[in-house]
Amino acid sequence: MARMSRVIIILLAILFLAVPLNLVHAAAATVQIIPSTTAVDTGESFTVNLTVTGVTNLAVWEFRLFYLNSVLNCIGADEGPFLEEGGNSQYFTLNITNSYNATYGCVLLGSTLIGAVPGVNGTGTLATVTFQAMSSGDTPLHFDNDPIWNFLLDSTPPPRNPIPYTTVDGAVQVVQVTATHDVAVTNVTSGKTVIGQGYSGNITATVANLGGYTETFNVTVYANATVVASQNVTLSNGDSTNITFTWNTAGFAYGTYIVSTYAWPVPGETNTANNNFTCGAVTVSIPGDVDGIFKVDMGNVVDILRAFGSTIGMPNYVANCDIANDGRIDMGDVVIALRDFGQHYP
Repeated sequence: MARMSRVIIILLAILFLAVPLNLVHAAAATVQIIPSTTAVDTGESFTVNLTVTGVTNLAVWEFRLFYLNSVLNCIGADEGPFLEEGGNSQYFTLNITNSYNATYGCVLLGSTLIGAVPGVNGTGTLATVTFQAMSSGDTPLHFDNDPIWNFLLDSTPPPRNPIPYTTVDGAVQVVQVTATHDVAVTNVTSGKTVIGQGYSGNITATVANLGGYTETFNVTVYANATVVASQNVTLSNGDSTNITFTWNTAGFAYGTYIVSTYAWPVPGETNTANNNFTCGAVTVSIPGDVDGIFKVDMGNVVDILRAFGSTIGMPNYVANCDIANDGRIDMGDVVIALRDFGQHYP
């Protein structure tokens, strides 16, 4: 009996040793979207990572990722760093089909370690995919489990052996941004602080469209409560521009005026606190008075002669001395000052 027991034990040991070790499987790897859920605004671009977890000897991967083409567009993809750990170059494929059918778009990606090198182990990023949100709605980022496309292989020489794995889909929520109507004046500057009566000066206003729609609106410049000039402007949402107005002071009495610019509200605009901007005081005086003291004296003539020959942009150009407002200080400006030399107000 003891001898028979020993024979049975020996036979069982032989059978145990004959069992191939590769019949003992490790836990399946997982391929998933990171982050698993994403919330974005319409028009926004965002990225997700495709990550593998707990894989052994990975050398080749390929999959298709589906999404609702009414909600998202795929605009690109980059290979992740994981397969680079295998010690050789990689072959990365990318095929984006934003209209795979009437409902879904598809991004097909794949990568292979080139050459007889060991596969990689552990956890890492296979690819980073970039999407743009097209309209509000929810969409899955769904892995196709069709084995023709969605498979993982180890690097064992042919025939290669598939690696068991599971997938975890992602999800994206796109929300519609609540657009507003909001136009604004963000800055106003006057080229001159003193303008000779009957001559001109330039007022430059910076206007912006801070809302979510393209807007056409009127911009008006005032001297105190009197309209100096106005102009219509059209701006796309988020854009700004500079508008230069010419203030012809003919008909304006001698005095100091507060210059401001007003962007007239557009339909639906509720924030009007930023529609007005005041740049400060500008004096209308006797032509040739360049310092705003309401008389033309030798000091004014000397100031003009110091800037004589200069043009806009030159260091010695002084806008107040450009009485004719033609962008240069020349004999014409000197003649104007000499013609009114000695005059004063009152």
